Amino acid sequence: MVKNISINDSRAVFGKSEFTYQCVLDDFKNAKFIGIMTFNISPKADSHLLKSLKDACMNGTNAVIITNIPKRFPSYFKPQYAVAAKDMIDLYKQQLNPHDYGMRLSPYFTFHNHAKVVMTDNIIYWGSSNFSDESCGNIECGTISTDRELIKYLKDSLFPDVQNKSVPYYKYNFAVAIANLESLIPACKAARESLFNAAFEPWSDYDTNFEEKWIYCTTDSGINVNFLRGFIEFFSRFDDALNVIDNIIDEYWELDELPEQVEMLKGLFEEYKCTYASFNNTISSLFEELEQMAQYDVSDETCRKIINDYGMEAYDETLDYYIEKVMSEATEEYEELIKVSEQTVREALDSLDSMIRYFEQLNTSLHQLLEVNSKIDNTGVR
Repeated sequence: MVKNISINDSRAVFGKSEFTYQCVLDDFKNAKFIGIMTFNISPKADSHLLKSLKDACMNGTNAVIITNIPKRFPSYFKPQYAVAAKDMIDLYKQQLNPHDYGMRLSPYFTFHNHAKVVMTDNIIYWGSSNFSDESCGNIECGTISTDRELIKYLKDSLFPDVQNKSVPYYKYNFAVAIANLESLIPACKAARESLFNAAFEPWSDYDTNFEEKWIYCTTDSGINVNFLRGFIEFFSRFDDALNVIDNIIDEYWELDELPEQVEMLKGLFEEYKCTYASFNNTISSLFEELEQMAQYDVSDETCRKIINDYGMEAYDETLDYYIEKVMSEATEEYEELIKVSEQTVREALDSLDSMIRYFEQLNTSLHQLLEVNSKIDNTGVR
């Protein structure tokens, strides 16, 4: 089967002693997706290319790399060939260990691939160059393109198709779910800290023996409408954090009984969806209770009262008196709203603490289910 696509916005590149896809490497820092197909990778521990890939993944970019493993064959006629293959397989597993890439790299191994593609969601290279530092020393050529239709085809069709015909690094490839959780946990902690700092302040006096303690602030609050909206919007982004697990479960839809690990993953996934929905509803409900306080503006309320309540009296020499009177009334109302909101704020903080603990436990459970795919190593060498 041959796929033909007419392309635009492309140019030929030729080179030696530098990477012909350098412009793609330069775009790693802007990318949301990186895709790589190569015959081999560099065996060097200090590989420049793998470091570039690692830096992008550690900054939150999801990447897929599909590679052959040189010296790995369907079978081995002599023991020394199997030993050599074992050494190379172990090296590739070490070089592409997702843990070293913040769990955002999904490595796949295919033993029939000779294509070379290096791409982001903005720009593509395909040609003769492997994704290996050693290719830099060869005469290489290829094509660079920013054709949007081609980028979409490679990202959404070609890569998934080749992945489905390849051996994933992990038996059940849910590393991205772990990466999402490991981004979510510190983000939740930062959000919790923001809420705490918006509602509490440090205090020390005779009663605290002049040791600084944090107390609920009853005279002012950093919780406003923009703060609440930002909070809710932030958490809505994590609804699909574990959707990759649902995709794994779907692969076994024809079976009457799921493999044990997939059954466990299914349980964790369903628990996450329920727990997340419950948490999201709780936070949203608590924040609705805070909305009146968050919307209250002393200056706006002062102006409204002056006009509506004291419009007939507040003029000329009495204006300053009524401004001061009304501002005092508005401040008292605001402070009362803050006091009434204290229990709600504390409940929101407790809910966040519970969710953070749940995410940490879930992350531990998923790590325990990770298993390197036994199909990668076919040598039988111990």
